[in-house]
Amino acid sequence: MPHIFSTLSTLRPPPATSSPLIIGLTTATAAAILAFFTLRPPPTPLPGVIPSPRELLGDLTDKEKDYLPYPPDVLLYGRWVDTPYGVIRVYEFGPAKGRKVVFVHGISTPCPVARDLLWDLVGRGCRVLTFDLYGRGYSDTPLTPHDHRLFSSQIIFALSSSTLHWTNFTLIGYSLGGGISVSFTSHFPHMIDELILLAPTGILKKSRLGLLHRMVHSGWIPSALATLLVGRQLKARQAQDSSRRVASDPMDRAVVLDVPSISEWQSREHRGFLYSFFSSFKYGPLYGRQEEWAIVGEHLREAGKRILILLAKNDTDIDPALLPEMLELLRGGEHGGQEPERVVGIVADGAHDFVRMKGRMLAGYIEEFWKDSRSMDWVY
Repeated sequence: MPHIFSTLSTLRPPPATSSPLIIGLTTATAAAILAFFTLRPPPTPLPGVIPSPRELLGDLTDKEKDYLPYPPDVLLYGRWVDTPYGVIRVYEFGPAKGRKVVFVHGISTPCPVARDLLWDLVGRGCRVLTFDLYGRGYSDTPLTPHDHRLFSSQIIFALSSSTLHWTNFTLIGYSLGGGISVSFTSHFPHMIDELILLAPTGILKKSRLGLLHRMVHSGWIPSALATLLVGRQLKARQAQDSSRRVASDPMDRAVVLDVPSISEWQSREHRGFLYSFFSSFKYGPLYGRQEEWAIVGEHLREAGKRILILLAKNDTDIDPALLPEMLELLRGGEHGGQEPERVVGIVADGAHDFVRMKGRMLAGYIEEFWKDSRSMDWVY
């Protein structure tokens, strides 16, 4: 320390003629440093998480859980999986050596919506893995854009939580899950054995949206107000569906699963659901992804893999008239020959809820597709 002071004492101030320059440079440097630390963007924090209703389960007995609209074991062999974006609910059931099938549900209802379809596939020898998308059912809501990247990551998290090797599988996507499945396949085509799309989103036209929905999707309406408007529309839809409710035990396959009650319970108990719904509508793979579809068609065509599209005749959400465009994008101009059709499109009976109402019918179409598409009665 004395050496430092003695050294400093030998230093002389610069000549008076150079002081303004030195002072100016010092001031400019200090200002630049201050501006850097003041104006630089703050470090990006990890996204916050809104817990799912799983937090409520700890206060319930097993019997009380059974009487929930959505019992946490309705699909059997469920597990909690901790991910970087929150805890998710995953189900995996069926013969361990069966054909592997992954199912991705839609924008508003959790995975039990496809209970009959999934149980029928298990009855046909499949091993099924499914999960609640972020912000639905018993999966947490990460406060981050719900886009194809988030959902593709969730598929990987769900697969990696299994004790089996899910390196190749049939991917089935319904509604928003169809758009998610196409996006996932565009990045991981080597993992897909067959792609099956049930009333999928992805190539919908924004121009067909109403003015309010276009403003919401484009960000002209603040998120808080848009979320409120979405919540009101969902409640109105649930009120319309209430006439179709069936008082039943969701564990009993002989009766219709009470999906409207599940939706109402989810809206009431999952504090992050509306955020996830709105964010999925705004950022999810719903609109204008024709290029992505063409890429998936090319990837699977080169690998000799097949695609099945099932649309509903009376669907007012996914117009069955979109089927020719879907086939053209995925076929890439390819025409069927003597071999089974590589990309098959079917317009089946039912409305947009055909996954819930006609699950066994859809399972039959899927099994027929697996056997030989030449025997199928397709429309296009």
